[in-house]
Amino acid sequence: MIVASREFRPFAPHARRTITAIVVTFALVLGASAAISIWSTSRSQNRAAVVEIAGRQRTLAERYVTQILLVQRGEQANPEHTAALLAQSAAALLNGGSAPTVEGDDDGVTLPAETDPRIRAQIAQQLKLIHDLVSTGSALLAGRPVDSVPLTAGEHITVRDPLLRLRVLSALTSNVSLDTARSIAGQTDQNVAQSITLQIALGGIGVLVSILLAWALVTTTRRQTAHFRSLVTSSTDLVLVLTAGGCRYASASVERMTGRPQSELTGKRIVEFVHPDDREKFERAQDAGVKELVFRMRNAAGEWRHLEAHVTDLRDDRHVRGVVLNSRDITERVRLEQELTKQAQRDNFGSQLNEALEMADDESSAYDVVRRAMVEISSDAPMELLLSDSSRAHLEQTAIHPVAGAPECPVESPYSCVAVRRGHPVVFDSSEALNACPKLRNREQGPCSAVCVPVSFMGRSLGVLHATGPDGAAPRGEQVAQLTTLATQAGARIGTVRAFEKTQLQAQTDGLTGLINRRTLETELRAMMRQERSFALALADLDHFKKLNDTHGHEEGDRCLRLFSHVIRQVLRDGDLVARWGGEEFLIALPDADAESAVEVMERIRAHLARTVHDGHVHFTASFGVSDSTSGRSLQELIQIADVGLYQAKSAGRDRVCVGVEDGLRHTLAGRGNGARRAPALHQVASEEEPHLG
Repeated sequence: MIVASREFRPFAPHARRTITAIVVTFALVLGASAAISIWSTSRSQNRAAVVEIAGRQRTLAERYVTQILLVQRGEQANPEHTAALLAQSAAALLNGGSAPTVEGDDDGVTLPAETDPRIRAQIAQQLKLIHDLVSTGSALLAGRPVDSVPLTAGEHITVRDPLLRLRVLSALTSNVSLDTARSIAGQTDQNVAQSITLQIALGGIGVLVSILLAWALVTTTRRQTAHFRSLVTSSTDLVLVLTAGGCRYASASVERMTGRPQSELTGKRIVEFVHPDDREKFERAQDAGVKELVFRMRNAAGEWRHLEAHVTDLRDDRHVRGVVLNSRDITERVRLEQELTKQAQRDNFGSQLNEALEMADDESSAYDVVRRAMVEISSDAPMELLLSDSSRAHLEQTAIHPVAGAPECPVESPYSCVAVRRGHPVVFDSSEALNACPKLRNREQGPCSAVCVPVSFMGRSLGVLHATGPDGAAPRGEQVAQLTTLATQAGARIGTVRAFEKTQLQAQTDGLTGLINRRTLETELRAMMRQERSFALALADLDHFKKLNDTHGHEEGDRCLRLFSHVIRQVLRDGDLVARWGGEEFLIALPDADAESAVEVMERIRAHLARTVHDGHVHFTASFGVSDSTSGRSLQELIQIADVGLYQAKSAGRDRVCVGVEDGLRHTLAGRGNGARRAPALHQVASEEEPHLG
């Protein structure tokens, strides 16, 4: 039942008592008024400068964070100077003195010491927060863990990300600085209010002194009342007065927002404009203890607007007799907070993904990270990562969603995908739409929505990240952003791993024969010697190779080197090692073998080479020198002993295998000074960290 109520006009002028007395002397009142005004004004002296210095602290805190970020990016900035300005300004506000000059601000000013205990406590808290902010910034620049920085202001910050932690401290410093400025301004306002009160009191005395002064005061009061009424009625604040019977009064701003006259807003009818989920707490606004209220109200366009109301209980006021809701529209702020929350979630996802991919040392590990990230983005949306093979002409499925599986996109090459051609993510609401990708149609699972994100590395296309969903329900914008982050970071890491593996392969491989190079074999041999693992060495050299080059040309010589390396690999075991040692020489390592078994293997290589060159190749032979890990104490000695065996094989007529002997090493090397085969300089193995046997 709607309870009728009389018309409520809170700003209507009320009767005023007639001023009937005249003051004894107008001069005395005027003098007293001037003296008290001077005394009251002196209390607010220099407060404008104090408010200005307190207000700029917030800007300095934000500037400090910005300069920390600039220094991290290697750009020119001086956060230490800004930190000093923060601390000096706060100290000047607290204890008085000269406030420092800030570039782009006014000149420095001299401030009085603050006397109000509450404001002094706020400034002291600000000093502690500045100390924590500067300490955290210094730790961030020095590469130290920021969560190890002790917090002196009683903060409880759970954020572990260094940058977010620094921003939180900056925000706290800014908020305390703003509260300090507000408190100083409020104190100033209080002084002004006291001054006004004194003036009104003196005015009352003046009314008693003179009828003329009384009428002047009445006129002034009426003018001020009219001005106040104009300000309130034109304010954008939404004011409602609630009683047990519903809404008693709705301000003009409420009428403008809802597009309804006050007659349609009073009583219980106001509830129709409140969101159904908020009606219960809206009706409980009259309960004792409710000071603030956030609810949604429908505007004239049918949009739900978020309102934040301060609740004031004026039911004991004979003019109001209700609960006043002074509300402001905070819809944009709510939306911004929601967007910031989503952005923080995206940043957290990107940060965790980046750290996970940094720990992936190979493609397989990177694919595992991609699969786990797919589950983070959506637990039920089919996804797959399609990357090009070494030819860059075909796409291969490298990772699929562990739970939801793969969409099985039939695209065959990178540039057959529209997302790759366009270079940015493409979203399809329905595979049945006219402008949908034709590769989405006629799939076993039926119509679907999809998003395709290109994967690239340094501007070169690697493939596409493909995800599908229910028809007509494309992935949300947040999921598309996460898929884009996944495609970008996965492409960067996989591209880096591929480039590194290619470079590493080139660094370890002989370009002509495809065998490992000398440095790689030396590393493997030294590792076996440190492990005290036995092995045999064989040094092979193509006979009359210079003559072969001179007769048939260097191109044919290169073919012979490739053929010989191919023959060696056909005979050796999987665990055996062979490297091109230099020119026409090859070094063969046989783990867990001795010289005797090595001779048998070399004989098989020599025989297989003889059979191979009879099949239309230029005829050539090879000689072999053998040693094993029991022949010498160092790798250099073992290779020299094998070289002795090779020298003996050459001296005995070539195309044979000889075992080098340590006792003949010095004699053989000395004999080469008379025109015999010279020990190649390549055999002088670097002796740094040379392991010894025995």
